[in-house]
Amino acid sequence: MQVKLITPEKILFEGDASYVQVCGAQGEFGILPNHAPFISTLREGNISINLAGGDTKEFHVVSGVAEINDNNVTLLVEVPA
Repeated sequence: MQVKLITPEKILFEGDASYVQVCGAQGEFGILPNHAPFISTLREGNISINLAGGDTKEFHVVSGVAEINDNNVTLLVEVPA
């Protein structure tokens, strides 16, 4: 699935992932390929992106919004200054 992690200033990450773990407003949740369409607000915490090749990237965010639709994950986030 394609993942984009975007701040107001720049794109922090864009690429293919096998799994994404985010800190939703109601608790942490994971996203796998073919996930049902979903929108959630995000709270402060870490976003973990497992890349298709096996590596993992982690980002700390303050808040944001996640949209999952048609194997595309878009994360619009604020990061600490």
